[in-house]
Formats: sequence, structure tokens, C-alpha cells
Amino acid sequence: MLDNAAELVDLAVTLAYAVVGAGLVGTGLLAELRSVASLGSGELVLGAWLAAMGVVAIAAGTMLFTDKVGTRLGGA
Repeated sequence: MLDNAAELVDLAVTLAYAVVGAGLVGTGLLAELRSVASLGSGELVLGAWLAAMGVVAIAAGTMLFTDKVGTRLGGA
């Protein structure tokens, strides 16, 4: 399975990329939910800002996951 320390380090880095990517996507989704609540309550500037930040976080998490984790697992 794991023959040497280099493979173990590569596995740990891949796992870290996956966790960070999932965290960014989750944070982006929470920001989007908060933006809907803010827009519904009449706070337009905060709602728009949270919506934009949510999109950025989701895009960053998706790109990190597909670029780093996908290539390390051999999927892309």
C-alpha cells in the first residue's frame, strides 16, 4: 500500500487539499444561505456582498478540488 515516506506525505497533502476544498465549498454555501436571509430582511448591501463572497468561495473550493485532488488521484 504505502511503500515509503514520500507516498505517505503525498497522501497527507492530497487529503489536506480535499479537506480545504470541501471547507471552502461549505463556507460558500453557508454564505449563500446567509445572503438569502439578509436580502429577505432588507439588508441589500450585506446580502449582495455575501452572495458574491459565496460564489467566490464555492468557485475556489471547486477549482482547488478539481485541479489538485483530481490530478493527484489520476482522475483528470
